[in-house]
Amino acid sequence: MKENLSKILPYFIGTSLLITLLSLHFGWLNMFFFGAEHANVQGIDYFAVPKSFLNLLENRSVFDTWGGTAYGPYSTWYLAHPAFSVFVASWFSFFSPWTSYWVFCIFSICIMGYCAYLISKTTNNTFNKKIAFFFLICAFPTYWMLYVGNMHAPLVLALTLIMVGLVELTYGNNDKQATNKLFLGLLISFFTKPIVLLMLPLLLIMKETRKTTIKSLLIYGVVSFAFISIPMLNPQGIGWNKIINVASDFDFIKENLNIYKNNFVLNEYMKDNSIHWLNLIAQSDYKLIHIDVFSLPVFIDVIVGHATASWIYKIPIYLSLFLSIFIGFIGDKKIRLESTLLLLMGISLTFFLSYNTVWEYQFTSVLPLLALLPILKEKGVFYKKYIPFMVGIGVLFCLPSFYFLIHNGDVTSKFALTVTHFSRIIPVLILFVIIIFQIFLVLKKNVSFERFKNKSTNYFGLIDREK
Repeated sequence: MKENLSKILPYFIGTSLLITLLSLHFGWLNMFFFGAEHANVQGIDYFAVPKSFLNLLENRSVFDTWGGTAYGPYSTWYLAHPAFSVFVASWFSFFSPWTSYWVFCIFSICIMGYCAYLISKTTNNTFNKKIAFFFLICAFPTYWMLYVGNMHAPLVLALTLIMVGLVELTYGNNDKQATNKLFLGLLISFFTKPIVLLMLPLLLIMKETRKTTIKSLLIYGVVSFAFISIPMLNPQGIGWNKIINVASDFDFIKENLNIYKNNFVLNEYMKDNSIHWLNLIAQSDYKLIHIDVFSLPVFIDVIVGHATASWIYKIPIYLSLFLSIFIGFIGDKKIRLESTLLLLMGISLTFFLSYNTVWEYQFTSVLPLLALLPILKEKGVFYKKYIPFMVGIGVLFCLPSFYFLIHNGDVTSKFALTVTHFSRIIPVLILFVIIIFQIFLVLKKNVSFERFKNKSTNYFGLIDREK
């Protein structure tokens, strides 16, 4: 069966890619997405990207999306790292808006294909090589990412590089090549969307990844400092005093720097480059109940009919960080690195479970995980018997959401919201539970409390002696 599928898959992938490109023009797949059917949103996330660099050329903040001359018919707010505006957005800023959009779509497809290529290089199994391309290119979230023009593909590449780097550290014989991938993956995420921040404690704890992580953090820190302190790079900066005062006042940030509460009006704080980091706090407790928002907090609020406590949804984050502490105490290197990769996968899923505002295109970041699982099964990871079920659940990410079942009805009803979000939220939750359960089991089997106690005693004893 796999041999037959291996022969068919290249044709299926090629046909799917052709349909994707044609549908971006003709709208054949519009019935599967609310935004395509009931709003005018094609390219809406993209136009702010080249506009950010054009702003900088006009001595205006990269975040002043709606200031100056308009670029494109509409846009959402630019929120990537200001360095992305210079190093990447600049390449696309000199095309006309719609030409630029199409060039960026091709660029994003190439990135997704490269992610599949990187994953395919970790195996000699022909079927697993080809299925990686299927998962990355043929998934409906990939189509929606291209449709709205979001710059999410670089983050998918970052996650792919990090995961492939860990696979090569575990099973390869070229640690330098593996750590280079990890290093590049961390930097790409830092300078696009810093979703890997929650991975840092685990990567710093692991001796195999600590040096690479510290090096990437130093570069990130130096570049970020430059983009806040140099006026030419931060032309509408508010100054370090205001940044420090605001950064320590979470209530002020949530009330005054939230784009939705401000009705899309930008104040001086939202034009300073520091907003790239402060926005994570600004939207941390805000829930947008909408059919296009696919997060666990919104999903649960719709079901129960009222707002639930925000701390509940931070549990996956706290649990992941707690487990990170103990993985470094696994003695067997192979098991330790396998556990590290598995927990990193789990940490990447906490975004959908803990963050309030999740859009459907963001599920493309699950696709590298899905493509790697069959390869990890052939390598004999300790959780290999669960992988067929995990892949089976994960295939739901490649299929359209259930929106098409209710697209002609009331899309604001509890039923419509629940049905639409179900096939995205529930698979993420199941995958996360399986991952955490397996981490618990491997820690129970491989971590000695006595060894942990002795290491802790030696560590704190060293501090006491130094004092």
